[in-house]
Order: sequence, then structure tokens, then C-alpha cells
Amino acid sequence: MMALTPEDTASLECPLDMSKPWALAVRAVIRDQTGRWLLLRRTSRCEHFAGTWELPGGKADSGETIDGALRREVREETGLLVRPTGLIGMTDCEMPKRYVVALYFHTVGEQRAVILSEEHDHFTWAQLAEMDGLDLRSEERRVGKE
Repeated sequence: MMALTPEDTASLECPLDMSKPWALAVRAVIRDQTGRWLLLRRTSRCEHFAGTWELPGGKADSGETIDGALRREVREETGLLVRPTGLIGMTDCEMPKRYVVALYFHTVGEQRAVILSEEHDHFTWAQLAEMDGLDLRSEERRVGKE
């Protein structure tokens, strides 16, 4: 592999505000027996993305493993116990105070009742084609198309 020199990268433009701190988020693709994806709707009380639909997940805590963060976030938001089986994609999102990179994982787990956290007010199981009719976060929409 060839290393890039400063001359090679001088013409590259970065649209990101690189002075902001970075955060890692993890998202779970949880499917039911018919292949539908679990989506959660953020409450109107949420500071960011209120009323939009998203995959279960959230930001990793400092020092937390990716696997641990994914399992914790899914359990907190849905009551479901899952384990990741493979990485399926990555997105990025610039927030007011930080830049967030999200990793998306296929998961497996027990089929049981979904118990929502206080940050979500509804859930649905949707086929990919049905997601076009939902106010889905743009990051989730990109993963669904891949």
C-alpha cells in the first residue's frame, strides 16, 4: 500500500468541521421471522431527531466495547437481548456539538415482546419497501438502501 504525501492530500477537501469531538454510535438491524426490520420512533421530547424513526442503538460509552455498547443500547431501548453477527455498514452525521460515526450490525436474539424506553414512543416492524413511507432518519435510510 502506498502512503499519501502532504502534496497528495493538499487538494482533498474535507466538508467536516474537524475541530468537533468525535463519537461512536452503534445500531442494530433486528429482523423478525418474516424479515421485517424493527424501527423505533423518537418521542417529541427528544433533543435531536424528535418524531423520526430509527434503528435501535446509540452512542458507545467511554471505554466500552462495540459489542457491549450494541447489546446495552438495544436492551435499554427495547428490552431485547441480541448479539451482533456482522457489520453491514457505516454512516456519519454532524451534530451541533460533535461528529458521530455509526456502525450498523446484523443481530440475532430471542423473539420476545418489545419494551420501549422513555426516548421512544412507538415501534414497528417494517419491510424495506415500507420504510419509504416513514419519516426515517437519513442515516438509517442510507443503510436500508445498501
